[in-house]
Amino acid sequence: MKLTKKVLRKVAIGVAGTALAHGAYAQTNGGESTSVSLENYVRKVVNENPEVQASWRQLQVAMSDVDIARGGFRPQVDVLATSAYTDRNYGLDREYMGHTAEIALTQMLYDGFLTSSEVKQFKQAQVVRYFELLGEVEQKSLETALAYMDVQLFRELLKLAEENLITHVDVFKQIEDSVEAGVGRRADLEQISGRLSLAESNVLTELSNLHDVTARFLRLVGVKPADRLTPVTLNSAYVDTSVTGINTLLTNAYGTNPQFNAAIYNIDAQRYGVDSAKSLYHPQVNLTASYGAQTRDQAALNNTITEASVGVNFSYNLYNGGSDRAAIRQALSQVDLAKDLRDKACIDMRQTVQIAYNDIINITEQLPSLNAHRLSSDRVKSAYMDQFTIGERSLLDLLDSENEYYESSRAYLEAQYTLEKARVRLLAASGSLAQTLGITKEGVPDVLDMAEEKISYDPNYVCPVVRTNFEDERNILKRDSDGDGIVDLWDDCVDSTPGAMVNDFGCEAKEPEPSAADFTLDDAQIIDSFKMNIEFASNSSDVLPEYENNLQSVIEALNANPNSGVIIHGHASLDGDAAYNQRLSERRAKAVASLLMTKANIAPRRITAVGYGESRPLVDEESEAANARNRRIEAAIIQLPSS
Repeated sequence: MKLTKKVLRKVAIGVAGTALAHGAYAQTNGGESTSVSLENYVRKVVNENPEVQASWRQLQVAMSDVDIARGGFRPQVDVLATSAYTDRNYGLDREYMGHTAEIALTQMLYDGFLTSSEVKQFKQAQVVRYFELLGEVEQKSLETALAYMDVQLFRELLKLAEENLITHVDVFKQIEDSVEAGVGRRADLEQISGRLSLAESNVLTELSNLHDVTARFLRLVGVKPADRLTPVTLNSAYVDTSVTGINTLLTNAYGTNPQFNAAIYNIDAQRYGVDSAKSLYHPQVNLTASYGAQTRDQAALNNTITEASVGVNFSYNLYNGGSDRAAIRQALSQVDLAKDLRDKACIDMRQTVQIAYNDIINITEQLPSLNAHRLSSDRVKSAYMDQFTIGERSLLDLLDSENEYYESSRAYLEAQYTLEKARVRLLAASGSLAQTLGITKEGVPDVLDMAEEKISYDPNYVCPVVRTNFEDERNILKRDSDGDGIVDLWDDCVDSTPGAMVNDFGCEAKEPEPSAADFTLDDAQIIDSFKMNIEFASNSSDVLPEYENNLQSVIEALNANPNSGVIIHGHASLDGDAAYNQRLSERRAKAVASLLMTKANIAPRRITAVGYGESRPLVDEESEAANARNRRIEAAIIQLPSS
């Protein structure tokens, strides 16, 4: 078949799209054939990512600051030695070499608690750096998990787009053959061409998205994601929103979120900084001792002399140009800044927890509906394809059903991953994602045990728990104004009496009367049984007029007991297809039940029909006699409860 230029272009674009798709997978698989888990990548990030490493270095610097500050408690020992040639034009010795040596010791006795305040400040500061490191670990664990799941998501979305494109190509070929054979319309070819272009665009879009998340993954992890990624399984850590409330989650997060704890300890560290600044108003008292020797005396004569001293030095600054007062103001501002940062950390954490928690609730409720839509669209698509093949559906119907299936599948897939990402965000906001993954930063000591003071804190003082999710009254899917259990969206009687029984549309209804349909032959109280000698034509469920009188005994039994009902049950012989016999026995039983209602004016609730097919034969064989006995209609009179 000779293709037109337009068709050639379409085929070329389709081939290019497929090549791009395979190229994207080749670029993202990193050449690995084994499946790699999220834990492996998070462990690599926590121990190698430069931002985490920088935070770890800051902790090491803070720990050294403590040791530096502690040095102020220890004595300072200095050695001074000089050897100098002197040439002068006076004195007895005008040219000579002179040597001096001195050792001095200074021990701080009192410095206004400057040293102790700095030690306390740096000890709390190292705890701040410790929690900041944990926060960076949590943040990078979260970013890695989100990038990991995004790679999985867009790989699946790309596969979905490719399948959609393949379907459009198949339909295009079918329409093209019809047009060239002279039995198809040129307009259909134009229509499928436009839809084919859209399907190709969808593939290119997903390829671009996959490229972007792969680049993000590479930035975080340092390597491209493997071809096979293990599904994320954190079920043991998932929050059951039907059991755990937002108040409990937030209260727990206040105690475990590392950024919030870092902000709390930072306030304490800055308060010790105020004490350090205030020490400038205190005198300085030091113990000093020294011993020195020199080869020339005071007159520069060649006469070795020595000198030793020990004593206490006292100094007190009376005026320093206002610098000390400014230092105190600066320290107080640092405390206020730390409080503002604490408030921000608390508010940010509360928002993250609330949004993630609400996403879990909403998406969990959405998933069944999205899945039902996806499955329904799939069934419609398959049915329309079969009907289009035999000419019972238009091309537009077929393309619309294919597009709806693609969009519904995409929405369901995105919702699944959005739910998983919300759960991961909730774990990270609670400071427990890395712990849940079993990941720790190697070589980090438990600095919290080295804190000057462990802080217990009531978060209600800053950002108390506030319920932000909508009340049911503001949710059209849950709003029930009269509290009858039927939401207003489906309630035709929104003012029904409180506590009254209502039907499926919210209107008051009486207690349903007992029905024969509520019972089966196995659980009903059977009063009497009748074998109804009714014969049917082959493959027919019509009751012939000559058999109508055979219902009389059943009618009399029902009229004799107003609280009785009847189960009409049909049976089939063992020959033939079992599924067909099942349906046939049901139709015949229903035909007899319908005739009973019309002929005797029996309330429909007192009559039910059921087909048993081949499941309850009287004779377990397929002879002509056995088939005649097994092919039967029976009636079981049952006792119904009083109304």
